[in-house]
Amino acid sequence: MTINLQTLKCAECGSGVLRRTGLNQYVCAHCGSVSVVEDDVSDRLDRVLDQVKDAAGQRLAAEQGARNRQAVRAAGIAVAAVFGFVALTLIVSTFIGSNKRSGSVTAALADRPIPVEGLKLEPPRQVLVGRGSSAKPQLLVVARNETGKPLDSPTVNAVFFDAENSKLGDRDESFPVGMLAPGESAPVLIDLPGGDKIVARQELVVERLSKPYRVMDGPRLAFSRVRLVEQGRNDIRLVGRLVNERKDVKLAGVGVLATLYDDAGAVIGFGRGYAQASELRPGERTAIDVHLARFGGSAEVAAWDYRIDYSVLDADSGRTAVLSSDRVIRTAGKPESFNPELRMSTDDLLADESERFDLAQLELLPLIPGLNTIRQRTYMTEVVNHSKDMIAITPAAVISRFDGNQLDGTTRLDGLAYLYPGERFPLQVDPSRADRITQTRVEWKPLRRAALPGQRVPLDVKVDGTRAEMGSVLLNFSQRFVYKAVVVRGSVKNPGTGIVRKTRLWVSLRERDGKLTGFKSVDSLPAIAPGESVPFEVRIEQQGRDFATVSTFYQSTE
Repeated sequence: MTINLQTLKCAECGSGVLRRTGLNQYVCAHCGSVSVVEDDVSDRLDRVLDQVKDAAGQRLAAEQGARNRQAVRAAGIAVAAVFGFVALTLIVSTFIGSNKRSGSVTAALADRPIPVEGLKLEPPRQVLVGRGSSAKPQLLVVARNETGKPLDSPTVNAVFFDAENSKLGDRDESFPVGMLAPGESAPVLIDLPGGDKIVARQELVVERLSKPYRVMDGPRLAFSRVRLVEQGRNDIRLVGRLVNERKDVKLAGVGVLATLYDDAGAVIGFGRGYAQASELRPGERTAIDVHLARFGGSAEVAAWDYRIDYSVLDADSGRTAVLSSDRVIRTAGKPESFNPELRMSTDDLLADESERFDLAQLELLPLIPGLNTIRQRTYMTEVVNHSKDMIAITPAAVISRFDGNQLDGTTRLDGLAYLYPGERFPLQVDPSRADRITQTRVEWKPLRRAALPGQRVPLDVKVDGTRAEMGSVLLNFSQRFVYKAVVVRGSVKNPGTGIVRKTRLWVSLRERDGKLTGFKSVDSLPAIAPGESVPFEVRIEQQGRDFATVSTFYQSTE
């Protein structure tokens, strides 16, 4: 065989596949012919063949990479097409199915952007939210939706400047509604720059507006029972009970915006709150408790309104916001006023009249004068439930003390879970400035009631013995006072079948005529297993005449 050094091919068959098999010896891989060449020709031929192999390898690798990229691209296009087809099918089916159910569902995949000029902003004003040193300066902005379309959580941007036109900062704030319906107005508070910066002016810009992703027409949602209550000028609450009266869907995302107005119609407070339950099935009910931020100086509340946002849950289409016409419910009048010291739960305020305890059945007995351990004037009294068959639930009150016509202060009665018929709860009433208390006035919170036997776990409380003692107190290292005390020992037994985990016990000393002469609570009792009893021992200072009997009063829960 000879090798054509110009083309590097076998001269016998023309194949270009040559393989070195020995010193200066090459074999054609196609026809098997063998050729022997000179040394310098062999070296040069080896170098040329190596270059040819490298070039061929690079060309093959490049061709293979191009084929792989083309295959990946084709696969990606195919996958995207499949997903696009599936998504389009789902959207179309959802749109068609929703229209079949309500006739007014908006898919909102197109035409979502809305011109920002349609959200009209009233002239803003700076307000102080709160009172005294805790008052916070904020910018009040009220907006009205004149776009003709429902807006999804509109947002406004405020840029603040000082008197020299220097920028002090900017804030973004969303209006406190999930959806602002056409024709509705809503307020928003924006924090002013902190520190010593004085805002001279501000520029307001409405952020991009859009429609809710999914929205449908539906009935207005209103509270079945609602109250606006005020405890002090800056503590205003709106509490409401909500019932899902629809038979076909669950409600979700329920929120309420409550707004306060003065007699000129200006906004002087508002608040946003959410339902206690995340979802409401047909027939279920929940409660909403909203604390409102109050501002507007000395202006009194002349009217208030609320609106409820909600969505419906459907197994096929998921969550859809509900657009209701005339959903803002307005009431003229002031809030109900209660003593600021009363602690009232949502259940207390929303109980129906049939669930109310008759306050005429509760009596605060006349004050019994006594002397404490340092011989200062003190008074004892008791709260009695005169009802024959009704339990007072979480009774609480504020007792105002008077010396003649002069108010001496207040004493708060709370901490009770219930008061059973005929029971007496002991209470200490101490004067603060006056030397005496001549009369009291009681303000009860709205009370609920329960029928016997109630939820209390019955316990057997037994007094095993008493021991009289004398005690003394050294006041200011100069005066020593001596007083009488009684040590009462006893036990508390659990005759039931469940563990009693929390027990509170009050032990009272009484004179021969049944009046109090001293009392004390025992709060350190452990959990009591069924059939077991635990001992107690309490030392009670005697504030009146010598005691004759001992009585007990307890609270218990499993």
